[in-house]
Amino acid sequence: MVIKNIVLFFSLLLFLGCSDNSISSVHNKKILEKDIECMRLLVFPPNEKIESTLKSLYDFKNDCDLDFIVSYKNSITCNSNQNVDKKAYGMPSGYLRYEIKSGRKLFYSYYIDLDEDITKQDVESGFERVKKALPFK
Repeated sequence: MVIKNIVLFFSLLLFLGCSDNSISSVHNKKILEKDIECMRLLVFPPNEKIESTLKSLYDFKNDCDLDFIVSYKNSITCNSNQNVDKKAYGMPSGYLRYEIKSGRKLFYSYYIDLDEDITKQDVESGFERVKKALPFK
């Protein structure tokens, strides 16, 4: 019985350790009605590594109605003494956000907190999540 509980405990730890803590949301269901044929890439602040990785995954065009907007932050630090508890609990050191907009209208968003600087794998797995959630041509 004890061995069975130990195996169950470690199986749960393994499963929980592999979970994705990202948030993906459809804000306007019209984006689900037809295939996405074209998007324009906007990365802010500009980052050649993120831009080239995304361009290798999708053929972005500059004359599209839909904008694929990437925002990110690396090396977030918390220097305040009042935030000691957040440091102790592992406050994220960065984030990656994707938004699909047309004008000011938000259709879709993806967000993930990161424990280290953004990697190529973070950019790729986030875009794969977008491709699974939305209909692409």
